[in-house]
Amino acid sequence: MGWPYQIFALDAAQKQARRQSLDRHAVYAQLSALIPIALVGLYRLGVWLVRRASPQRGAYSAVPASPALKQRRRSITGSFASTLRRIAWWLGDDVTFLGMNWGQRDQIIFGVSWTLWLVLLCVIGTGNDYLHLTKRFGIVALSQFPLQYLLALKSLNPIAFAFGSSHEQVNRWHRVLGWIIYILLLMHACLYLNFYVQEGILGERIVRLIPALGIASIIGMSLMNATALRVIRNYSYRVFFITHLTVAMLLPPAIFFHSHHGGRQYVIEALLVFLIDLIKRKLDTVTAPATLKLIPGTNLISIVASIPSSKASRFRKYPGMHVYLSIPAAARRSSVVSPAYLLFEFAFNPFTIASVNEETGDLILVARRHKGPMTKTLGQFAEEALDGAKIPLSIEGPYGCATWFPNLAGSDFDRILLVAGGVGATFILPLYRNQPPIHRCSLRQVISWHHIYFLTRRKSLDLRARGLIANENPTARVQMVWAVRKASDATWPAVNISEGILDDENIQLYLTGNILADTNDVPRLSEESEAVELTGDGLTDIGQIHKRPDLRKIVDDVFRQGVEERVAVLVCGPEEMARELRSYVGVWVQKGRNVWWHNENFAW
Repeated sequence: MGWPYQIFALDAAQKQARRQSLDRHAVYAQLSALIPIALVGLYRLGVWLVRRASPQRGAYSAVPASPALKQRRRSITGSFASTLRRIAWWLGDDVTFLGMNWGQRDQIIFGVSWTLWLVLLCVIGTGNDYLHLTKRFGIVALSQFPLQYLLALKSLNPIAFAFGSSHEQVNRWHRVLGWIIYILLLMHACLYLNFYVQEGILGERIVRLIPALGIASIIGMSLMNATALRVIRNYSYRVFFITHLTVAMLLPPAIFFHSHHGGRQYVIEALLVFLIDLIKRKLDTVTAPATLKLIPGTNLISIVASIPSSKASRFRKYPGMHVYLSIPAAARRSSVVSPAYLLFEFAFNPFTIASVNEETGDLILVARRHKGPMTKTLGQFAEEALDGAKIPLSIEGPYGCATWFPNLAGSDFDRILLVAGGVGATFILPLYRNQPPIHRCSLRQVISWHHIYFLTRRKSLDLRARGLIANENPTARVQMVWAVRKASDATWPAVNISEGILDDENIQLYLTGNILADTNDVPRLSEESEAVELTGDGLTDIGQIHKRPDLRKIVDDVFRQGVEERVAVLVCGPEEMARELRSYVGVWVQKGRNVWWHNENFAW
């Protein structure tokens, strides 16, 4: 069978019918995405209203060993629920091919399915009209622009609300839809270029404004998708971010003037969504004086920002939230016309809220100093502000999906496993402790903590700390695992919270670096201020401390205790750690266990 499409001229009535068909199928493409999302949102809103209107009664919660739970698990409903959990977990697994991570399985399946649906809408009803097919690819792609910009919103994201999520989690669908739109527009451009070649008018048309804007838009989208590749992002995230933001701002006006025959309404919708979110984010941004200090023996920076009391409650309400930090013009040291100055117009780095001072409302962040411009500059501020001088910083937020978390301190779960790697504890610790009152510790206390890490294995300073989860839900077995490269990397909680963590039997600390080398980082103290004595007995445990956590054993120990137990697993740390932990938890999910999983990361 040969190529069915032909190039031929149409009269005015036929052109009008083609225009109506183009507009109609573009509406189908847009509504087929927005209607299901709206229905889910209305359903969630209805459930919330019913719960608000219903009298609050204490619900019966059977103990894990209860025969009622065993009977429920073996029932048809229980088996169906277990099957759904297995499918949902399978869909959330990463797909690795040729040594590369291609995304999660649900992204690939949905992406392929949605692409096929949109291609069907591009083809159906076009007959053998080549230009109809060419234009259909373009307008169907444009119909997805408002949805694409909605998926990218940080502050006012109705899709995140509809699915009880956050913009970080919704953003992965933004990436999928971005590739789909790019493929459709690329097809539109290639078909049009072929039309110009077939008609012998290529040289004449590409220098005109409308085709030139189309070609420029495709080049911009190609650059945006190329810099979004993992290898580019790992090399320079700033290149990806600046390219992405620049193209996202220039693309709507370019396409608006390019699509003069139809589809401009979708560009206007996308632009309005972008502007509304930008205004809302500006209103949510506060510039606050901050004190920056280097944490001794580490590449960590403690940031304490004085938030206005009128906004402090927002940051305190939910533990585990994060903010976007930027450096305002008043704090920049370079010239206004210098590249370094302009770079910070595009620099917004996410940092988890480590804690909020209940008395003063101070916001406390912990940042790791890297080679990037943001953390490098913050490190310079910390080095220069030895006299306690305050630096103005712009703080946007809070953001995160902790607002949608189940009640970890309630009776929803029988076991809770919290895993943190490095500064990932800034997310995990507030969830575990729910931000108890905060005050400063002296340098003597900090150094004492540092020494004790070398001499004890999951043993403690007598600071009598206990997590809120364990207090509020005493029947739940709570375990927190915290892996750090060296002992000094775990000293920041001693600086930022009044109660210690070392005496908490639910917290396990692991040092994965060279412990003997770490002792060189600890300043010498006077005999009076030494917290412990370095003895031979103390050194016998160094080999046990100096190891990575055995995540397989930790997970198996959590799950093998009871078949009926409901388990929550939360992780924040390196991507490899989260992937390994998920693989071990997945074994038990496939056995039918009821697991709620959350991986907090800022991969994008």
